[in-house]
Amino acid sequence: MIPNATYKDEKVILRYFQPIPKLIKVGSKQYYFDCQHGVSLAFVDEKEAPILLEVLGGCCGGKKKVITLASEGIYKYWLSGDR
Repeated sequence: MIPNATYKDEKVILRYFQPIPKLIKVGSKQYYFDCQHGVSLAFVDEKEAPILLEVLGGCCGGKKKVITLASEGIYKYWLSGDR
């Protein structure tokens, strides 16, 4: 188990920093972040989460971490749009 991670169906929920649909490729694997209610989330295997949490990006050549663990509250908001 990853500390402070939210799980759904044994998958870790990750959040992309921008509210857009996003496809991220790491090595030969692709991960899709689905945007709902202004939040972009992906559901990944626990062993793959640490790799994605180290992805760097950002606008204008920025090099900051762009993926974080999603909270339970963010996940619920993503599902329903209710705060």
